[in-house]
Amino acid sequence: MRKFKTMIQHYFKIAFRNILKYKIQSIIGIFGLAVGFTCFAFANLWIHYETTYDAYHEGADRMYILCKENVFGVNGYSTSMPYPASTVLKNDFPEVEAVCAYTRWGQKIDLKANGRTVKTNDIQADSCFMKMFNISILSGSMDFMYSNDKIALTEDIAMHLFGSTNVLGKEVKNYNDDTLTICAILSNLNHSNLSFGYWGQGEYFRRWQNDWSNGSFEIIIKLRKGTDPVIFQKKLAANETKADPRDPRRVFEDIRLIPLNEYHYSSINRNKSFQFYYLILFSVAGGLVILCSLFNYLSLFITRMRIRSREIELRKVCGSSIGGVFILLSVEYLYIILLSGVLGMALVEMVLPAFKKMSGISGNIYGESLLYFAGILLLSLLLLVPFAIKRSSPQNTGNKYALRKVSIAFQLAIGILFMFCTMVMMKQIYFLTNTDLGWERKDIASINLLYPDNDFEIIANKIKQFSCTREVVSGHCCLLPQSSGFSQTFDNWDGKEDEAKSIDMLCLWNCEETVSFYNLKLLEGEMVKPTETNKIMINESAVKALGISDPIGKKLYQQNRAWTIVGIIKDFHITVPTAPVQPYTLVAIDILKGIGFSLGKGQILIKFHNGRWKELKNQIDSIFSQEYPEVRYRLYNTEEEYAGYLKSEDALIKLLSFVAVVCVLIAAFGIFSLVTLSCEQRRKEIAVRKVNGATIKDILLMFVKEYILLLLIASIVAFPIGYVLMKRWLENYIEQTTINVWIYLTIFACIAIVIFACIGWRVWHAARQNPAEVIKSE
Repeated sequence: MRKFKTMIQHYFKIAFRNILKYKIQSIIGIFGLAVGFTCFAFANLWIHYETTYDAYHEGADRMYILCKENVFGVNGYSTSMPYPASTVLKNDFPEVEAVCAYTRWGQKIDLKANGRTVKTNDIQADSCFMKMFNISILSGSMDFMYSNDKIALTEDIAMHLFGSTNVLGKEVKNYNDDTLTICAILSNLNHSNLSFGYWGQGEYFRRWQNDWSNGSFEIIIKLRKGTDPVIFQKKLAANETKADPRDPRRVFEDIRLIPLNEYHYSSINRNKSFQFYYLILFSVAGGLVILCSLFNYLSLFITRMRIRSREIELRKVCGSSIGGVFILLSVEYLYIILLSGVLGMALVEMVLPAFKKMSGISGNIYGESLLYFAGILLLSLLLLVPFAIKRSSPQNTGNKYALRKVSIAFQLAIGILFMFCTMVMMKQIYFLTNTDLGWERKDIASINLLYPDNDFEIIANKIKQFSCTREVVSGHCCLLPQSSGFSQTFDNWDGKEDEAKSIDMLCLWNCEETVSFYNLKLLEGEMVKPTETNKIMINESAVKALGISDPIGKKLYQQNRAWTIVGIIKDFHITVPTAPVQPYTLVAIDILKGIGFSLGKGQILIKFHNGRWKELKNQIDSIFSQEYPEVRYRLYNTEEEYAGYLKSEDALIKLLSFVAVVCVLIAAFGIFSLVTLSCEQRRKEIAVRKVNGATIKDILLMFVKEYILLLLIASIVAFPIGYVLMKRWLENYIEQTTINVWIYLTIFACIAIVIFACIGWRVWHAARQNPAEVIKSE
């Protein structure tokens, strides 16, 4: 045992000396593996975090959130339901073990006390919510569920505001500056789609318990063990024929059950911050960086083994067995992997705080990271075994350059693939940012007055006097962020097919000024005038939904009212770019007076001069803080709001750009290292070629042709794969850019320049050596 320990220590010393001898190659291998390991570890931590929302609750695999088709929802679906539906589920369906209803504002809002302000989510729910999610009252009473002037805080929010949880009886102010008394401290609900900071307004919540008209609640059910959710979903739809007669909305018709632990990354979650598919790509990218680095280091290691062939043969002559030589080579190989693992862990430790801040995730990364590292060690050993055995065996034949060429081609292919994907994504985002989406969105802002008073028009007129503004209008609905809360349902229309169902369409009012302000395109027909309350305009998507041709002059029927179509508007894309354009109607503002709508009152739309957004923002903030401190408002930049749709793509581009640069650098340094070693091995060949009349240019071309051929092979593999991947990716978008030839040529030219830079100087230096001196030294 002692002898074996001494031998291993000796092998580690030899491995360390070889690292010093081949500094550049070793640093490249260590750095590449460490970066790949770091990317892979972070991606998998993020994926694990995203897929474990609400997974820790008792019976989480039997919890479902209800949703159904809705024009106001994300991707055509919404989780909004009326409260009484939860009562029906609880009383009429024995398959339901528990059910809760709640309402929760999606955006974080201000809560102020003790001179501090925190942004957090609020919630109003029934007592079943507390039981289902095991929320306990740490101190205080349940009064917050029955009174609008009392509130319950979670532990975390109490600590943020007061630095203590001993706060019963103290007061806080909400976003409306209402004073609320703290009557309870609740346990935290962390890592959940339902996380909140305070619970209040219980009286408001309870008054809707028997009202089917308010669809602003969400419902979660917990099925009994053994209940098939698909069968239960069908039962709910079938039950609609005998549903509560007070339910005019038929809420269980076409109902869907979404598993609660899958809701966070589902397509209907409007609050998700990152597309789950992109996390998978990030993880794959990290894995490919690891493979590039492993192949690069393996090829360099095998090449060095050939250079050390005399040393290996001498060891065997001196009594070393094949097993001993194999252990020597394995120790040297794994030594680099161990060092890269240590560096990778150091990178994880350095980057983790910034990564958690960017992603908003939490959790322990080190346990899984060690597991990934063990997998890398095993994969490394499996890759090495056939080559190490072959080198340590007496018989050693075959193409000595095959592995090197395969390794370089693989690394170049991965680098080209990432560069291609990144450039297409950048081109698509640039296209979406600058293309005509059917409406004007550049240099436009909007103000949503949450609690407007009689000075509404005065505020709009003051903003109109700013030198940075071009146009200011008030009393309109904003396209982005979407403010339309009004829809129309049409049961019948001219040309309707017998099997067609009724159609819901979103509605914009005050259409003449809205069309003018946002520069919507009138394709045919005429504009609806403010007093024409029985005329209507529709967009192209509405025409398709209705399934009619020549729509001008045809009528739409809504209960006992008929509308005449007088104009067709070009589709305006204001939703996420992957979602189809929704059908819209545009009507005169006068129709809202009879039904009590005033949805446009709190919005001021502003056009400002290019490049003066900061000036406009500062002036508006100054007006409200100095002259109207009691008015609550939100200022939006329309371009920034649309850019928010592309935050997943922006993040992925940054990640892929980094990975592409790493892959290309690994390949470039790998080429440089291999060319250096090749020049050492082929010194005599170069000298003989010079003696026979070859010039430096001829020798340089000999090396260039070899690596350009590898670049061609890598391009033939990478470009078709990249095209297929990006074509499928682009198909997710309604508006798509084109994949131009210049993308292929640019990438090929850039990689070719890198190859020239890597091999030019080294080969030129080797070719200038005196052939007589080289042959003499050989």
